[in-house]
Amino acid sequence: MTMDDLLAEISKREEIEDLRAFLSSRSDQTELRNQLLQLLRTVVEYDDATAWSKAVRICESLAITGWGDWERVDACTRFTGDCWETGFINHQGKHRFRLGNWTKRKAGWSLFNPEYHFSRDVPEIPAKSWEEYAGIEFPCVELLKLPSQRNAQKQMPIVMGLICGDGPVSERVWDLKRELTKLLIQTMRPEIYGDAINRFYLTLYCAADNRADSATHDGLKIGSYRAKPKAFYCELHLDSKFGPLSVDDQKGVFFNAVEESIKALETKFAKLKLEYDFAAFRSDIVSAFDLWK
Repeated sequence: MTMDDLLAEISKREEIEDLRAFLSSRSDQTELRNQLLQLLRTVVEYDDATAWSKAVRICESLAITGWGDWERVDACTRFTGDCWETGFINHQGKHRFRLGNWTKRKAGWSLFNPEYHFSRDVPEIPAKSWEEYAGIEFPCVELLKLPSQRNAQKQMPIVMGLICGDGPVSERVWDLKRELTKLLIQTMRPEIYGDAINRFYLTLYCAADNRADSATHDGLKIGSYRAKPKAFYCELHLDSKFGPLSVDDQKGVFFNAVEESIKALETKFAKLKLEYDFAAFRSDIVSAFDLWK
């Protein structure tokens, strides 16, 4: 079977079980995997929604056959609040290959200002910033929606963004965020919690190095839960009182913020009658903080 024939076959399998049955029927699984990986190479820099749809089906197929020596990535689509985003994500939540933003126009879906993240599996393509694509008019393709991989690995849900100035406290907050994220990836088991949360956003605002500190609002701000992207939003504002704290006390500020956020989300879910295993979710987070201390 040629690669074109293989792509046609997997593209017409609308159900995952049908796709699994077809792929399992192939006698030479190693050759099949190699063909799928070669097909993936053709769409890692997808230019339109048709190419992205092919990338999704190829990654769904590789999730079934296995990735061999390649790093597994999942072709995922999500709504960021401003636009739709598509990209290839590994088990640690890191992007590989093209990361695309999309806008919906009358003529269909169109990419704008994508970027490219390096992968050791396609070493000939370097990383590229969005500036290198600025101003490029990508083709519009009329689709009802942008597909997302149906058998993707669940990602560690807690995402900590950082908005800060320049200075020692901001650098310290960055280090704390990086250390905690690494431990959360180790301890959390997103596959067991449920499907009501994809992302638990905690944005860190560090004004401790800014002279305008007095104008900032200190403390935790509980935001909203958005059902469509299955995302929860909170903000932690850190002012000048954070800098002089001991490292243990700084970590305690993080822990208290996460704990209060979880309680707020649990209350929201109770009102919405949404199911989620908060006991396991909280236990795994506590394990990460225990390791951190």
